[in-house]
Amino acid sequence: MEEQKYLYIAFVSSPYLTGKIIRKFTKYPYNHMEIGFSSNLDYFWSFSRRYKKAPFYAGFTPESAKRFLNRGKYADIKICAVPVSSEQFLLAKKETEYLYEHREEYIYNLIGAFGYNFGKFIRIEKSAICVEFVLSMLKKHGGISVLKEKDFFSIKELSSILDEYKIYEGSGEKFYKTAEWKEDEFPKEKSGFFYMKNTIKTNAELIKRFLKSALKER
Repeated sequence: MEEQKYLYIAFVSSPYLTGKIIRKFTKYPYNHMEIGFSSNLDYFWSFSRRYKKAPFYAGFTPESAKRFLNRGKYADIKICAVPVSSEQFLLAKKETEYLYEHREEYIYNLIGAFGYNFGKFIRIEKSAICVEFVLSMLKKHGGISVLKEKDFFSIKELSSILDEYKIYEGSGEKFYKTAEWKEDEFPKEKSGFFYMKNTIKTNAELIKRFLKSALKER
């Protein structure tokens, strides 16, 4: 008998300043989403900051559950296990592997983050925010029909829709303890110049893509 496969969707209350600001604005306990493929629940993928000390240098990146701890505080998390076929599971993993191989091209959509707060995804080529990315993966590989009914869903809405698949909700400490950093570069120390240079470079590229898209639509 074929083993049941799952896409593990994590809703995270990030223990960092940017997460706190977002939650204050949205008045919802979770501000971040990520997707994983292992039942160990200690390693995920999403669009987020690449390094702890560079919040606006961001893009597609692996996310160890080690990120759940900051200054002695663990993130609160909610994890849902969405059952999928072996084919869907492999296609989702393959897409994730492709994005990681081309991670320098896939950047965080800071402009889209502002649009999200007004109930809209601002689509920009090869960029996304966390909720947009996870929603896209679920639409393509999750087989949840209600997600095809409209384009935009908030984290709150997705949390409600996926609630029937919930397998854990509580402190991320449990998964932090067994996690490893692996390819996640989040804790690595770089120079201030490195952070500044790449923050400017990444967001300048985002603006360039945004303007190019806007001109096409005229």
